[in-house]
Amino acid sequence: DIIIMVDISGSMKGLKMTIAKHTINTILDTLGENDFVNVIAYTDYVRYVEPCFRGTLVQADLDNREHFKVLVEELHVKGEAKIKPAMKEAFKILNEARANGQGSMCNQAIMLITDGAMEDFESVFEEFNWPERRVRVFTYLIGREMTFAQNTKWIACNNKGYYTHISTLADVQENVMEYLHVLSRPMVINHDHDIIWTEAYMDTVLFTTKAQSLLLMTSVAMPVFSKKKETLSHGILLGVVGSDIPLMEVMKLAPRYMLGAHGYAFLITNNGYILAHPDLRPLYKDGKKLKPKPNYNSVDLSEVEWEDTDEMLRTAMVKGETGSISLNIRASVDKGKRPLYLVNEYFYTNIDETPFSFGMVLTRGHGRLMFVGNVSVEEGLHDLTSPDLSIASEWTYCETDIDPAHRKFSQLQAAIRYLLGKEPDLECDEVLLQQTLFDAVVTAPLEAYWNALMLNDRVEPGVETAFLGTRAGLMRIMRYAGVETRVAKKFLTPADKDNLFTIDHFPLWYRLAVENTPGIFYYYPVNDKGVKYAVATTAVTVSSEGKTAMAGGEFHCSSSDSKH
Repeated sequence: DIIIMVDISGSMKGLKMTIAKHTINTILDTLGENDFVNVIAYTDYVRYVEPCFRGTLVQADLDNREHFKVLVEELHVKGEAKIKPAMKEAFKILNEARANGQGSMCNQAIMLITDGAMEDFESVFEEFNWPERRVRVFTYLIGREMTFAQNTKWIACNNKGYYTHISTLADVQENVMEYLHVLSRPMVINHDHDIIWTEAYMDTVLFTTKAQSLLLMTSVAMPVFSKKKETLSHGILLGVVGSDIPLMEVMKLAPRYMLGAHGYAFLITNNGYILAHPDLRPLYKDGKKLKPKPNYNSVDLSEVEWEDTDEMLRTAMVKGETGSISLNIRASVDKGKRPLYLVNEYFYTNIDETPFSFGMVLTRGHGRLMFVGNVSVEEGLHDLTSPDLSIASEWTYCETDIDPAHRKFSQLQAAIRYLLGKEPDLECDEVLLQQTLFDAVVTAPLEAYWNALMLNDRVEPGVETAFLGTRAGLMRIMRYAGVETRVAKKFLTPADKDNLFTIDHFPLWYRLAVENTPGIFYYYPVNDKGVKYAVATTAVTVSSEGKTAMAGGEFHCSSSDSKH
């Protein structure tokens, strides 16, 4: 919990005020979502930089930090400095937070930024901070003059803080960082190795990845302390060691095929902010460029799961509980054109040793049953290598990232090499591979059937593409029209994300098929920037002993100028 106190008396004008503002911004940048903060400016009266935050601490999330920075920029100097009332106010906020179990329930500090001119101040510390000295006071003497250095040094040294002198803008970064070493000393002496996970942030390297909802990263980090016997009591922090983790890697732990057509998984922080969710859209188009939205990493779960009106789901997940809840959902597909009325079952739990909570959604009537069949590897491999067949490139059939030698393989190549015994070291999803092999064998006759239709000239005019998809991410595509004559040129190409199996959704035609009567074709028109065509889609189910499971779907794509 940190209160930043800045002197805005007349003596602080010019360069001093510029340095002071930069110091505040640098302190704010050292804070994260689990810290709490407020900023007080003082002259002969106490002024909260944000009056709405009077007498309280606010979470130091990105929105609040940026908000403080804007307001600090607008500060103007006037009057004379009276430190006592401001110091009393700061202690009052911190003491109340501690007494009421609010704030971080951890370190508390006051950051005093001043040029040093001050009247009687000892009595405040006697009244509020001594003898326990629960609140550390760090002092930053601004400007070239050293006349009042003794006062500012005395305040820091008598309140377990640290005194620094900042005479130029260049000194700010290094001097502000000193407070971290002081706060970390008890941890070093007690051997507390706190592991922290950062809020989500965007990494430019991931800008090229498939789904917008999976662009974000988190970092896991821990402090490195000096263990030398002679310096152990000094508590020397050497630095930090950490690793960046794309959240896509975490989401791969909930395989798409297990969740069914409408199911999905999501991750949130202990503050309720989304780390990964299919409805998280962190980018916007600025002309031809994609840019991050200003608050992309502080989108609350309640903003996307808005049917959770009583915030029962959000509250339970923020507390790190394990459980389940049912909600009636109005979902939309096809860029909001088509509504779906679903009953979703939410299952959630915390992820050990992280501040994150994991949620999984299954739609009632979908995803509970899976159709599984057995075929021999030889039979399956024969059909898996046919030219009209592909598997979901974004799914993890085999883990190709672990061994650098495997990175050159596509998912299909990796799966085939593993099944042939050429790459026994590959880690593969045996259940998914078994389903893929089975689907390849069962759907093989359709390739011959589609070919026969074409050879016997029985393809109805206007039908450009016949295709099917299965829950295992397998697709077979038959193009009846060449790329020059095809109207729907983009359809089912790698650029057509909506209609492919991706890491965060099943294809649009698949989801529409499962919502409609199996065996009856459901037609929907597409107008893609003036390119018009229609897609006909139907679901294929398999029943056994009174149970029915979705096996896949068969589909046709027709240009809109055909007569039927």
